[in-house]
Amino acid sequence: MALDEKREKSASFTPMMIEEDAALRNGSRGLSGQWADAVGVRPRTTERHITVHKRLVLGFAISILALLVVTMIAVLLSVRFEECSTAAAADSPARASGNGSLPGAARLNHDAGEPPGRQEEAPGEEEEWQRRRQPPPWTQLRLPRHLRPLHYNLMLSAFMENFTFCGEVNVQIECLNASRYIVLHAHRVHIEAVQVAEDKLSGAVRVSSFFLYPQNQVFVVVLNRSLEAQRSYNLKIIYSALIENELLGFFRSSYVLHGERRFLGVTQFSPTHARKAFPCFDEPIYKATFKISIKHQATYLSLSNMPVETSVFEEDGWVTDHFSQTPLMSTYYLAWAVCNFTYRETTTKNGVVVRLYARPDAIRRGSGDYALNITRRLIEFYEDYFKVPYSLPKLDLLAVPKHPYAAMENWGLSVFVEQRILLDPSISSISYLLDVTMVIVHELCHQWFGDLVTPVWWEDVWLKEGFAHYFEFVGTDYLYPGWNMEKQRFLTDVLHEVMLLDGLASSHPVSQEVQRATDIDRVFDWIAYKK
Repeated sequence: MALDEKREKSASFTPMMIEEDAALRNGSRGLSGQWADAVGVRPRTTERHITVHKRLVLGFAISILALLVVTMIAVLLSVRFEECSTAAAADSPARASGNGSLPGAARLNHDAGEPPGRQEEAPGEEEEWQRRRQPPPWTQLRLPRHLRPLHYNLMLSAFMENFTFCGEVNVQIECLNASRYIVLHAHRVHIEAVQVAEDKLSGAVRVSSFFLYPQNQVFVVVLNRSLEAQRSYNLKIIYSALIENELLGFFRSSYVLHGERRFLGVTQFSPTHARKAFPCFDEPIYKATFKISIKHQATYLSLSNMPVETSVFEEDGWVTDHFSQTPLMSTYYLAWAVCNFTYRETTTKNGVVVRLYARPDAIRRGSGDYALNITRRLIEFYEDYFKVPYSLPKLDLLAVPKHPYAAMENWGLSVFVEQRILLDPSISSISYLLDVTMVIVHELCHQWFGDLVTPVWWEDVWLKEGFAHYFEFVGTDYLYPGWNMEKQRFLTDVLHEVMLLDGLASSHPVSQEVQRATDIDRVFDWIAYKK
């Protein structure tokens, strides 16, 4: 081959060799030309993976460190809070002797809206019962049976401008078995003073201490000596509380009239909320008589289970209404209201005065006339059907803007939400008329089944709700015979429906065991009402 050809070949091979050497030095497979372009150079990834892993480990370590710092800060703050609480408790003077700390004993729950104050606690009481190897009486799920109330004298003062009230309750109690403890229900109330006396001659029984125990919503009075069996005593408690905004206990509601918002206070005690309005033996078995007095501003009126006996007007614009004494009754259907409603009334042939209280504009429109008229007829019908006269001299129907239930059968003062009692028959539909009618029929039946005759405990709630639900159809059938409520609607709405429910695996006996107060609401179901 000629020298020129060799030089040309040598010149053509030299760039290729240089590219291959460069490719080898860069870590590729040394492919040249179009193969190198097609395959491309693969970069090393080990260094990048190591960098990513280091970043992840560093981020995780920082997160752990931040969590530890936050935990330490929280612990320090909680310790500081406990020290402040202990110091504040130590600075607060005690009103009763021997004021100490009882594990689990109650103080007022300020977060729940309870008024601040001092609650007495019994030092060493739980330890004493532990030494006896017996549970303290205030830790039991039901009230101890060594006492029973005979009569309550309850005096209230309602302050509607700041939604608070104060009260004084004097309970005449009978001691069945000797004990130095008085245990009754109280919840979300501030106890200011307690006195116990046997009678005017024997004088007072010294109170060692008193305290709230919120786990069971009870109030405990510890005495220096035991109460003697078969003797009566008077328990006096002065307290205060809020007119709540939660539709239970003694709560407030409001409405607008002529562009002005007006407020009212009303009670809802069933099943276990009377204890929020006054200390009491809040179980159905403890029937007693009640004498209630309510002090309020003269711009309001007050209602309760019984008629007003006397009203005392004071010069500062306040009035005190004293109500007649009730028959024997349980606490859950005791009731009162403070409002500025107006009313219309009628009278049964046996002289029972029936009034319907509602907003002034509703009374003026006649929205309560239908309910008022059928109530008079139904009382007369039930008296003839049961052969038992209505027990009280009056029955008030109170229509409120807000209520937790459709209605509540308080003896002599039944409370209804407005939508279940007010209507205009000229424009209301038949279905709405039927709903209002059946609610009123149901609640009026409770004046006999539930109020006059009361289950001993909530496991037999069917004794009042079952009969009242059945008489929804009997009473409505009396008012409207052409609707065939008892013989047709009862079969489809009650009998067939409850047979389907009772056939499910989730069904249960009509009588259900109830231990805790929190279990009571669950027994109010269709099995109890319809089965």
